[in-house]
Amino acid sequence: MTTCTAGVVAATLPQSAVQAHDDDDFADGRKLLEWRVFTCKTPEKKAQLIHIFENALIPALNRQKITPVGIFETDGTLNEGDQSYDPTNDLRVFVLCQYDSPERLIRVTPKLLADKQYMKDAAAIFEAPMNDPIYDSCESTLMLGFNNCPKIEVPVTSKSRIFQIRFYNSYNIERNASKVDMFDIGGEIPLFVKCGMLPVFFGETVAGRMMPNLTYMVGFENMDEKAANWSKFGKSEEWKKLSSDPKYKDTANKILNIVLKPADGSQI
Repeated sequence: MTTCTAGVVAATLPQSAVQAHDDDDFADGRKLLEWRVFTCKTPEKKAQLIHIFENALIPALNRQKITPVGIFETDGTLNEGDQSYDPTNDLRVFVLCQYDSPERLIRVTPKLLADKQYMKDAAAIFEAPMNDPIYDSCESTLMLGFNNCPKIEVPVTSKSRIFQIRFYNSYNIERNASKVDMFDIGGEIPLFVKCGMLPVFFGETVAGRMMPNLTYMVGFENMDEKAANWSKFGKSEEWKKLSSDPKYKDTANKILNIVLKPADGSQI
């Protein structure tokens, strides 16, 4: 049983029985989740970066006991309200990992620089000239795992698997907290599991773009399963009841949705 599936039981408790976030949350197993987006100039640079991440970054992070590490690219599907988006020329590479504490996060880069094997395996990044780097930019979003989905899960492992990541932006922190509650306490995560939309993570963003927001990723065996399970979710009586609850009204005013496929060497 995954942690998120086990959370189905916890999520049925009344809200008063669930402790608010406090300084001891990491003792309860919640992880810091990091989502990085690297942008390259050409498809060749993108392929080279993925190869380096598969063969240098993942092993180096694993040596730091940071696992699992996900490496993703788009499958040609994106919905962020941008009609000019060209899905055939998306030159981004996405990396997902987790940390036990802020201290572990802070120590990652110094440890990578001190890791001789990593510096050798990733030499192409460091030896590239300033006017022709492997990647041009990197942005990072930092999240804290939900109480009932505290860490990264690996729900699907087939070669055909795909993932969907969704960013729910709210127009103020109170509405964002209400949307977090809708998932974490109100029953939306257990309903996801019931409908076959299996969580990889659920996180509340503490630093990054589109704040305030919550972000989640779910996995499917293939695109057909994704379509079928979302249809099941949308038609369920549980969702109709939950979405009509006045306390969850107007919780998200912007949603960024990306469908991803894992790199061959991805651990997620």
